[in-house]
Amino acid sequence: MPKFIVRKSHDALVYYETIVDAETPEDARSLARSFLYEGEWLATGDVSEYDNFEIDADDGVRPLEDGEVIEEYLTVGVTAEERDALLTGLRLLQAALETGDIAPMLRDIFTNNDAHIGLDLKKIDGLCERINR
Repeated sequence: MPKFIVRKSHDALVYYETIVDAETPEDARSLARSFLYEGEWLATGDVSEYDNFEIDADDGVRPLEDGEVIEEYLTVGVTAEERDALLTGLRLLQAALETGDIAPMLRDIFTNNDAHIGLDLKKIDGLCERINR
């Protein structure tokens, strides 16, 4: 049975997603709206401002791609000094990935012991930009 990601907005347009087994997008939407639905809704990190609200072009339901997972965003409070250390570490990671010179112990941390492939260079750039806001 195909799986669908269903997105809802909540709490001043903070977006959440869940994965639903359904035959069609309409079935997925109906199940996710049901009071009987017990699936887990995960915060995506996307927030729409009231004066900049856009309805999803795909109406909030799309097929789950092969190998795709959704994860909840974490919020971590850091000092300016800690932020700078995180950014430095991320830039060093980028340099190591570009040269292929990353220590096995660090690669294990980066991939959570091969639980995932880790971020690519573009995603690390995006993370650095988000941290630096």
